[in-house]
Amino acid sequence: MIFTSTWSPRSNPTESALPDDFDKKEWQAAQAERDKAAEKQREKDEKSRERKARNAKRKLERLARDLAKKEDLTEWETEFAQGVSERLDKFGSAFADPEKGGRGEALSYAQKKVVSSLKKKAAGKDSGEKSGFKPRSSFKSKKPKFSPRVRQLDEDFAPDDSGAKPEAQTSPQSERPPKGKPFLRIVRDD
Repeated sequence: MIFTSTWSPRSNPTESALPDDFDKKEWQAAQAERDKAAEKQREKDEKSRERKARNAKRKLERLARDLAKKEDLTEWETEFAQGVSERLDKFGSAFADPEKGGRGEALSYAQKKVVSSLKKKAAGKDSGEKSGFKPRSSFKSKKPKFSPRVRQLDEDFAPDDSGAKPEAQTSPQSERPPKGKPFLRIVRDD
């Protein structure tokens, strides 16, 4: 037996007062809130990016000025500082490839390394100097190398005062193995 129903939303008297596009209006309101939150986050990210660019530019200019006072700024470092400052002014970031740095960062990883070496140079530390820590590979043993605890048997024997030299020392040819193919022989226990 098949039951069919002729019920419709309009047949209910309490729902007949609601417009047909009630679900659509709810969705539009929720979407408008999501868009508003996304726009707020975009503005927040943009302000953060601009702040990072200003800070990076200020730091780079200060380092270049300090090194110029010491007359320790090379031509390449001058060009680097000027180029990065121009890109930070124009684009808000000094690199274009997203794989070379963080999403909201002003400088790429390589540029950060150069800035840190300039910072060390301005502080008076030579960038070629090694720090107190020794870089280690994670594959190497952290313990000192193994040295077996064995005793020397030569120390246990008294030195031979008889003056006779052992046979091995007199004939160095006897120590050499015979040349050619080895000769094997079958030995029977009869």
